[in-house]
Amino acid sequence: MMRVVAGAVLRLYPKVWRERYGEEVADLVASRPVRLRTVADLAAGAADAWLHRRRIPGARPLRVPLTAVLAAGVYALWLLWDPAVRQASGLRFTWEHAAQAGWLFRTATWCFVAAGAMALLAPWQLGIAARAAGKRAPYGVAARATGRRVLLTALVVAFPIGLVLLLYVSLALGWGHPITALGDAMAGGFFVPALMALVLPLPLAAAASPLMAGAARAAGKSLAVAAMLNAIGWLAVAGLMAVGARDGSPWHVAAVAACALISSGLTALVARTALKRAPHDQGLPEHTVLGPVRI
Repeated sequence: MMRVVAGAVLRLYPKVWRERYGEEVADLVASRPVRLRTVADLAAGAADAWLHRRRIPGARPLRVPLTAVLAAGVYALWLLWDPAVRQASGLRFTWEHAAQAGWLFRTATWCFVAAGAMALLAPWQLGIAARAAGKRAPYGVAARATGRRVLLTALVVAFPIGLVLLLYVSLALGWGHPITALGDAMAGGFFVPALMALVLPLPLAAAASPLMAGAARAAGKSLAVAAMLNAIGWLAVAGLMAVGARDGSPWHVAAVAACALISSGLTALVARTALKRAPHDQGLPEHTVLGPVRI
């Protein structure tokens, strides 16, 4: 039994460590009696190997998949929806307070709306570029293949994007469970990161074709503007809390602050990824016109 447990502990070591030392250590464990202390030493060694993973020859930097980061961030935002938007202390920020700080309320609301509009501008830019690039020689075949890939990606993400927009519109029109005035101002900040995360695969797909590099970078710039507008919206929310939610509970303030950090971080990550992956615009080949040859 202890030998089986020791083998299971060996699987906890980093893959690069197991590829280099795994067989040797497994043979050593198999040739000696395995006790509880042996298992404890192996577990401590596994923890040390992960802490000093970079020292292992051939080890590469440990990277978390971008998809996992975006999914976890969006999920965290939805978990914070109730404590940030519907918490009792948020009810103290009434519509009268919103009227008193009208410019802050309008700034937060319209910044989030504009951020969503800029995020939706990216697919429109890429759609036009994909249609035009397929007609240009000599990259017509490659451009058409990339255009089809962009179109297929758009079809895949169209339904979740429509669902996110429908949820936001339903909140804006007051359908479903009512929210506070402060919640109404910050609601867009919960939807913009999800919308940008769903749009991101489109510029990444377009970046595969050099002919669509300009469109991919333009889409990345649109996402960057959306990220900046989203951050400005959260700054306006902070101003609203300072004006009308001074007596809010620490938990409510912490929840709103966490939402602002997660939302701004996710949108910045999406914009940075889109701009980083898009190649530099190489331009179209110029047609050379040969005149008459003089001898």
